[in-house]
Amino acid sequence: MNEYQELTVWDVIKRFIAGWVVGLGILAVYSCVKYRKYIGAVFTDSVLSWINAVIPIIIVLFAIIYMIKSIFR
Repeated sequence: MNEYQELTVWDVIKRFIAGWVVGLGILAVYSCVKYRKYIGAVFTDSVLSWINAVIPIIIVLFAIIYMIKSIFR
């Protein structure tokens, strides 16, 4: 007759985090649908700036990896 379920502190924390994840996921989907034209315009306008920001990072990473490989040859 005891229909209550035992919950540990960890179960409560997991449910709390899961609730926030679901809530924020729904909010993110809603925002993407509502502001899709604005997001699309911003994305297409800033593609070149993203490329200019990311390419140097990629080049530096490849250079570091190459230097590390050359040390251990």
